[in-house]
Amino acid sequence: MAEGISLAAIAIYLETHPLIAVLLVVLAVMFLGSLLRKLIKMAVVLGLVLLAFFYYTHREASEDWRVRAEMVKKQATELGKEALDKGAELIAEGKKELEKQIDEAR
Repeated sequence: MAEGISLAAIAIYLETHPLIAVLLVVLAVMFLGSLLRKLIKMAVVLGLVLLAFFYYTHREASEDWRVRAEMVKKQATELGKEALDKGAELIAEGKKELEKQIDEAR
């Protein structure tokens, strides 16, 4: 019996029985509507989960950012003081060298 059923035979049957064709179309539309509704619900739930994840990671990232900023600030302060001390030493050496050259020139 399955060998005799073809797509053309189904089309002819639905043309001769329009009520069944309408019922099949309504059933297909209901199925697609239900599927679309479930898909939208899943998208909303996943969106909320994603927003919660971003909120949680943002708080952790901002805390980590503050810690790193403090570390960089301390390092910059230490390096700045070292650079200032080294600059003062170089200026003192340059001053001595300049005074030495002035004394030799006289």
